[in-house]
Amino acid sequence: MKFAFAVAATASLLLVPTGGAFATESCPGNPDALGTSREVAIDPATLPRIGFMQYKEMVELQPKEVILTFDDGPLPKTTPAVLEALRKECVKATFFIVGRMAKAYPNVLREVAAEGHSIGTHSVTHPLIFPKQSLEKGKKEIDDGFAIVNAILAQDGRQAAPWFRFPGLGRTAAFEKHLDQIGVVSMSADFPVDDWLRHTPDQVYKTALARLEANGKGMFLLHDIQPATVAMLPRLLRTLKERGYKVVHMVPLGTPGAEVARAETRTRVPAMPKQPVSDTVSPGMMPSLAEPVQPAPLTPPPAPSAADQTPGPGGQLPARLNPLPPHNVVGGDLMPLRRDEMPFSVFWPSQIVNDLRAPTMR
Repeated sequence: MKFAFAVAATASLLLVPTGGAFATESCPGNPDALGTSREVAIDPATLPRIGFMQYKEMVELQPKEVILTFDDGPLPKTTPAVLEALRKECVKATFFIVGRMAKAYPNVLREVAAEGHSIGTHSVTHPLIFPKQSLEKGKKEIDDGFAIVNAILAQDGRQAAPWFRFPGLGRTAAFEKHLDQIGVVSMSADFPVDDWLRHTPDQVYKTALARLEANGKGMFLLHDIQPATVAMLPRLLRTLKERGYKVVHMVPLGTPGAEVARAETRTRVPAMPKQPVSDTVSPGMMPSLAEPVQPAPLTPPPAPSAADQTPGPGGQLPARLNPLPPHNVVGGDLMPLRRDEMPFSVFWPSQIVNDLRAPTMR
């Protein structure tokens, strides 16, 4: 029943009709564009968890194929520049959206979706250590993140794909079970580029290439809120083209022209060459394939209700993942956060921290 629902639901999550891969010769103003070589549709029933950094399965990629993903936006000063770099190369990517950022900058989120990029979610507030959330609080972070994003995308007749990336890649078996119950894929990655460590654009660029070359293919984890990523992205895309790499775009199941993704299995963690500077990766950001840490105590999640397993009109997601007033909305605006509640503030640009400390969200 759950699998049948997952397929039915994702069929209604098309962001834009794309008609398959993008021909580079048709890329406006750039006949030598990197382009998007093919699209793969993600079926939650067969690929419920993706990314070799944490899981044993990944979308099957051919040698020199890459998937680009961006976390933590949208942000007006950086996300549009990322979109421009992708647009110039006719490249499609996936953006994992923080609900609080979407609420603050809804038009930037709508622009990302209008460009044809896939939209996943990344919680409401991006708790720094997600496994420390209680089960109910963590489920609210997940569910309300979808609610906020979907309420914005619904203005253009769109809906987020049923994909979720844990903040900081912090997972537990209980939270993964919740995603299974609501038909949502847990999206990890294959390797990060360490752009949250305040590296220079050149350092981020070298880290990205070193890890890609060491693995030969895979899914990048980047951040569209980081100025270093914005600065190095055009160079990285050009280098991918020069070295013969091809970009694969993940899309929701049912997208016209997309092939259904097959699973590739691996039991080892991808190669992570040493960073070009002395910084070390923060705890929790480089998890292994070991079993996830279990916070205690945890209460068993409730069994899915009939409403949760019954698709709505057009095969929509369950009601609790459709546009609903988020639990922390007051007077149409999100409640201000205390500094200790800031999502990932240690690594976020100061503009974000200042914006999120404002009395209300814009």
